[in-house]
Amino acid sequence: MRSRVAKTLGLVVAMVACVGMTVFAAPSPSATTVVNKVSKAVDKDGKAVDVTIKDVPAEYADAVAEVKTEAKLKELLGSEFTATTAVASVREISVPEGTAFPVTITFEMNGVTSSSKVWVLHYDTEKGAWEKVEATAGEGTISATFTSLSPVAFVVDKATLSSGAGTTSPKTSASAVSAIAVVGLAAVAGVCGLKKKSYAK
Repeated sequence: MRSRVAKTLGLVVAMVACVGMTVFAAPSPSATTVVNKVSKAVDKDGKAVDVTIKDVPAEYADAVAEVKTEAKLKELLGSEFTATTAVASVREISVPEGTAFPVTITFEMNGVTSSSKVWVLHYDTEKGAWEKVEATAGEGTISATFTSLSPVAFVVDKATLSSGAGTTSPKTSASAVSAIAVVGLAAVAGVCGLKKKSYAK
């Protein structure tokens, strides 16, 4: 009987531990996302334009590192900068040679809503400097108009992003683990009760 009780307790503990680990492993809502898609792009005449998005070339690594610093963001955004402002993605953006600028591009970005605070920064390779480009947030999109293209940084206020991106928040995880713990303790109590009844006989 003791052997059976020990095995049952072991199984209950293992179950609670495994499920608990799975819940804790669930990701929290992320403030960052990589821009990989364009929903619309037009040139100055309103004609559709093909846009290529890829990783920023290694030659601009220092520029990318710089724009991700708090000091540079404060310099570029001024009073708009807050403690929750961060670079979400930096991508190399290009259009076919001969495209008539300015070009207006609508990028897809998960977590962004029409009420999100977003900024787009363009790296002017000729001047060797970052510049702020007028940007508009939409439902899952960021739109901006460019007079030239090269590395582009997408900046967001993390506090204004949607958290419902199919992930689990730490609060939800804690609640789930608490519920699992209660179930596990109840099971243990039940087994102990059976053990006492067995000895009583």
